[in-house]
Amino acid sequence: MLHMLTPTRILRQLPSCNARYYSTNVPKAFDEASLRFISDCLKNVPKLKFQFIDNPKNAAVLMPLCTTMDGKPSVLFTIRAAHMRAHKGEISFPGGKQDAEDESPQHAALRETMEEIGISNIDILGQYAILPNKHRNLRVHPFVGYIKDPVDVSKIKYNPDEVASVFTLPLEYLTDPAICEMQNFRDSSYKYPVYKTPDDIEVREIWGLTSFIMSGVFRKIF
Repeated sequence: MLHMLTPTRILRQLPSCNARYYSTNVPKAFDEASLRFISDCLKNVPKLKFQFIDNPKNAAVLMPLCTTMDGKPSVLFTIRAAHMRAHKGEISFPGGKQDAEDESPQHAALRETMEEIGISNIDILGQYAILPNKHRNLRVHPFVGYIKDPVDVSKIKYNPDEVASVFTLPLEYLTDPAICEMQNFRDSSYKYPVYKTPDDIEVREIWGLTSFIMSGVFRKIF
């Protein structure tokens, strides 16, 4: 058993949310050049030094970049079903544990995305740093992918056993410093990035590993 890594120690090592990564590099559209730029930026991913319990299992998530029907470069999110055992009702990215039939964590991320939201036409652009889950018994591999077809959320056939709803938020919104703020994690003195959602989204905050991954990816690519 490795030395215990508490949530506050985890948060101490994660990138903070500040205005440094908001820049003119935020693309106005996802075209060949911007997607290649994102992929190049993700080649040098920071290797964060986290500790896990002995023999942790692998899990994977996909941060889905997409273009909406009105042409806006955006990120696609899910809201987890209320009856889920873990993280119910929270905003998340598609993902889950790597199964025996998965040849790699990337395969797991793509499989879980297909199972949860029925989308398979995805180009993997890169990967972010491996992160621990709350109990430190999973190595979570975050992948960044681009959905090649324009996304109309009203037509996404998501799996109601796992997903309550789906929505997109444009990069223009997500990279506005006014909607990203640092908050205390539970009763600790440590802070981490939390994103406010627009009024029409029923869940009002993006937090936890989802926000850690998104803020870290933004810092790399913008």
